[in-house]
Amino acid sequence: MRHSLRYNDHDIYLPPGEFVIGRAANCQLSLDDPLVSRNHATLTVTPEAVVLADLGSRNGVRVNSDRIEGKRALSHGDQISIGSQDMTLLSRRELVADTLIQGPERASTFGLLGILADKALAMGRGDEAEKLLFEQLDQLLIDAQRGVTISSETAERASEYALKLAIATANGRWVDYIFRLYTALGRMCAGSIVDELYTVLRKVKAVNLPVLRDYLDNLHERTANLGPADRFLLSRLEGLERLAAAK
Repeated sequence: MRHSLRYNDHDIYLPPGEFVIGRAANCQLSLDDPLVSRNHATLTVTPEAVVLADLGSRNGVRVNSDRIEGKRALSHGDQISIGSQDMTLLSRRELVADTLIQGPERASTFGLLGILADKALAMGRGDEAEKLLFEQLDQLLIDAQRGVTISSETAERASEYALKLAIATANGRWVDYIFRLYTALGRMCAGSIVDELYTVLRKVKAVNLPVLRDYLDNLHERTANLGPADRFLLSRLEGLERLAAAK
């Protein structure tokens, strides 16, 4: 397995061994945050696992919003909170052939994991659904950012799942995901997605305004090529920006 830590939109590779997070300059990840201790936490990395440990910090360490005591083995997609900083563990198999879904349209139907996620969502288990879908949604975004062709149907299906996860977890990062995806694709969101975003935006804690504004800037650059329907959707997205800014 290859492990990395997503922090501030960057993926930091985690080599085997000990990875220290804290405020001190000699930490592998140095955080400029008064809520972070000099040596706050450590990640012990092996090809098979990543174990997080609190180094007796003043403000503690949280995994998926739960404060940990001592050590905690992490799973792909776990969100780590240290001080006011959030980061996400990403663990991927080295060989694409090992994944359940292959090819550039890997997320067109989401296969068995989509079925399991739908069941988890129906039972109110948002965190479970998030773990089931995280890797596929994340890989789809990476593909889009690399220029891999993604069909409109697949992008819309991924966005529908992101909306469901945003509601189930109240986590605005899934709203951000939609804007990142469509920015990478250079396309307008489907009207049904834009409509649902108005509902979802009122339920999540916060969204990343710069991500939304980057998407709007991308669309504004192509205004001359937009038809009447897309211009209307653009005005609706601008309304979302105002709504997000008011939260």
